[in-house]
Amino acid sequence: MTQYKRLFEEDSSDCFEHPDAHSDGPRIPTRSVKLAHRVRYAILILFATFGFLDLTYRAYASFRSRQPISCNCGETIEEAIANNCKYDSIAAAWLPPACRNDELLEQFERSGPNSDGSWMYYADRNKTRVLSLEEVSQLPKTGSHFFTTHQWHLVHCAYYWKKMFLAAETGTVIEARYNNLAHINHCEMMFLKRDTLDTIVTEAGVSLHSDRMVVAKKHGHEEHKHDGSDGRSESNNY
Repeated sequence: MTQYKRLFEEDSSDCFEHPDAHSDGPRIPTRSVKLAHRVRYAILILFATFGFLDLTYRAYASFRSRQPISCNCGETIEEAIANNCKYDSIAAAWLPPACRNDELLEQFERSGPNSDGSWMYYADRNKTRVLSLEEVSQLPKTGSHFFTTHQWHLVHCAYYWKKMFLAAETGTVIEARYNNLAHINHCEMMFLKRDTLDTIVTEAGVSLHSDRMVVAKKHGHEEHKHDGSDGRSESNNY
């Protein structure tokens, strides 16, 4: 009996091990744990910052998209050029890119009666001096007018209707100067007139300010004056 007791005691002593004996592996240093937490925190802050900036940009873009786009180009031709404006012969005005349809403009400038498709512009009603398109574009410097034909007037109207129709697709801003019922009514009247196509019926200035809506005055069979040299003194639309 004594022998069995001794074996039991020896076996029993082996069952009580030190707690450190059950360690599964090396412990992770406390410093490494803190570093991992900091990295995760920094990543979360970075994503939050990017999210905030993205939301801010979207809100700003939405705000800008709701703001009316100006078709004005400045007070002088030099300012107009600095503002990336270009002379638009359909409008007889300097316009910024948002208010132009350059493809349509090229078509218009090839739709005239001359052999190369250009239009005739004159310095006076009697057609004593021909103006080039470049000279017409510079008229705001002197406040002078150009004179042109009934045919030009009709095609101007037709191309503005095209511009308005295409605006839904191209996003072109139609300037207040022409985006009104008065101009459409004026064009309707011009199409109903019986003037020959080469009759000089239009006197016009060149505008730098196209945000101003101009109300067409009623007139009969006389010439149709349009003083747009400064965008503020137009007497009627054309």
